[in-house]
Amino acid sequence: MVSKDSANFTVEEAQKAMGLTPARMQKLIDEGKIKVVQDGWRTLVPRQEILDYLAEVSAIPLKQREGRK
Repeated sequence: MVSKDSANFTVEEAQKAMGLTPARMQKLIDEGKIKVVQDGWRTLVPRQEILDYLAEVSAIPLKQREGRK
C-alpha cells in the first residue's frame, strides 16, 4: 500500500533532490514557481511540481539558464 505522502516531499527533501540551495528553493516557492501544499503543520512539495520544474529548466539551453538567476 502506498501512503498518501509518498508522492510528496518535504521542502528540504525536494530542495536536495532538485540540487538547489535552501535560499533558491524558498525563492521559487515565494515566486509561485514551485507550489507547495500544507498537511497540518508540514509544508510539502508534490512530486509533480518537482518533475515539472526539472522538465522546464532542462528544456532551456544552458547558455540561457546561466543568465536566469
